[in-house]
Amino acid sequence: MLQNITPDLLSYVFEKMATKFYYVAKVRKIKDPTTKAFLENLGTKSILFLPITIKNKMSGFLVFDDTSFEREWTVDEITILQSLANNISSAFERNINEAIIKESEEKFRLLASNIPGTVHLSKYDEKWSKIYLNDEIEKLTGYSKEDFLLNKIFYIDLVHPDDLKIVKTKADDLFKDKQKIHLVYRIINKNGHYVWVEEFGEPIFKEDTIEYIVGIFIDITQRMEAEEAIKAKNYAEAANRAKSEFLANMSHEIRTPLNGIIGFTELLMNSNLEDIQKKYMDTINQSANSLMEVINNILDFSKIESGKLELNIEKVDLAEITNQVVDLIKYEADHKNLTINLNIDSNVPKYIEVDYIRLKQVLVNLLSNAVKFTEVGTINLAISLFQVIDDSKIQLKFLVTDTGIGIKKKNQLRIFEAFSQADNSTTKKFGGTGLGLSISNQLLSLMNSQLELGSEFGKGSEFSFVLEVTYSDHHAIDKSKEDVVKISDSDRIVTNDQKTIFIVEDNKINMLLARTLVMQIVPNAKIFELQNGKDALEKTKEQLPDLILMDIQMPIMNGYDSTLEIRKIPKAEKIPIIALTAGTIVGEKEKCIEHGMNDYIPKPIDKELLIKIMSQWINKN
Repeated sequence: MLQNITPDLLSYVFEKMATKFYYVAKVRKIKDPTTKAFLENLGTKSILFLPITIKNKMSGFLVFDDTSFEREWTVDEITILQSLANNISSAFERNINEAIIKESEEKFRLLASNIPGTVHLSKYDEKWSKIYLNDEIEKLTGYSKEDFLLNKIFYIDLVHPDDLKIVKTKADDLFKDKQKIHLVYRIINKNGHYVWVEEFGEPIFKEDTIEYIVGIFIDITQRMEAEEAIKAKNYAEAANRAKSEFLANMSHEIRTPLNGIIGFTELLMNSNLEDIQKKYMDTINQSANSLMEVINNILDFSKIESGKLELNIEKVDLAEITNQVVDLIKYEADHKNLTINLNIDSNVPKYIEVDYIRLKQVLVNLLSNAVKFTEVGTINLAISLFQVIDDSKIQLKFLVTDTGIGIKKKNQLRIFEAFSQADNSTTKKFGGTGLGLSISNQLLSLMNSQLELGSEFGKGSEFSFVLEVTYSDHHAIDKSKEDVVKISDSDRIVTNDQKTIFIVEDNKINMLLARTLVMQIVPNAKIFELQNGKDALEKTKEQLPDLILMDIQMPIMNGYDSTLEIRKIPKAEKIPIIALTAGTIVGEKEKCIEHGMNDYIPKPIDKELLIKIMSQWINKN
């Protein structure tokens, strides 16, 4: 019959069922002529429609009809048949729900299997025991998911002991407030390794009580290690900067008084002193220069460690610079009646390209140590051709030997460590910072070389290194000492003109030294002494000088800021401003130029350098 039900009949039945959950009628009493005619043609005497509903929505009917007589449907009959209809509805709904659930589960499994993390459903019990886990749990922990699902092992027991209390306390607090959780902690996997985990979770409530927790565990070990590496790198860089700045400041503070000591002793040594007075002055000067060498070593060590030391390659006369090294050491060697020999093989080129300042520093360190630890005998510096690379490059071997105390086998590696010497007795007897060899080795490392040591305790030592250099037998023409005004050795006067010179210096001793030196080389100068950068700025507004000697680190206003402000004064942009500073870090000169200064003189002030620089600039404004 159902296939014969027409839209008109359905419309009529729906209309009648709008006020009652079922429809029952005797056909002859149906008022709608179309419906009545349709049912009479089927031979129906009476009819009963019972709805089939799925999710509270009418989806079909159960239709009962009687073609024998006009049936009176009792309430009990309708109730029983309605129960049948309800059962059929429930069966349909259950089948649909099961299909939906199966489809949802399949989708969930596919999603959970492809998520780059461990998806879990857990009971909210003491151990947060697991009801569901995807396969990622084994990658995360090293244990199979069955171990967790069968409660052979509990995930919470893998949490690092240092993190466990925080995890549980924070999670419980958030759950009680019906909030989601976001935690970062460590677990210890099956292999005993730490694994960093980021957890996202959400409580599932039943009648306002937490029953389950659903969430995801994500392995963030690589991210955390990367972050830790970045933190460590930043910390190391900050520590290096702080150390470098500290050592640079300490260097500046120590160089400032040393500038006065060295400067004035040199002035006194060139005056009419008695022999004994000259000897005392010479001793003071040597002591001050030795202290300056210690400061330079410490500062160089800081520069090398922070990566701020750069090589400056120049073409130099090898014989000339090695003879200079020997001359520097000769005074101390003569004092101990030691002989110093310099031997350069005949096949060694005359000119090489090298950072000659750093090469001299290495050689001075090696020869100074040789003199320091030798009481009797000879010290040799030998330079030989080690290997020819090509037409322009060779390897030279530098060898320093002595007949000193030698070094015990057990100490031969230790002496290359910073601030280390062979043993404490060595430090007490011979002094020193223990930085010389460490710095020398690090300088050579910048030149792609290293120190080699051979020594027998009690019979002396030999230090050697091989340096690859570009070479030539032709002298390099330096087209730059052309713009320099040549000063005769007889008078050392830059100019006899009456020049106005500002000396800006906060240290009274250094002010007196600078004034004394300037008066010697510019005897008719009109000198103004200014205590800080602000005083220099105000004085320049009143009177434009011919030249300014500007200290850098000063109170109230430093030399950098003062120079920048002075350059804003009309017609002051051409005033030569020469930096006077005890700071000798890499880039110091460039920083001075960047702030508007014209040149740079490091402290202690070297008179010859002062003459050269002032000769370049005094007549240029």
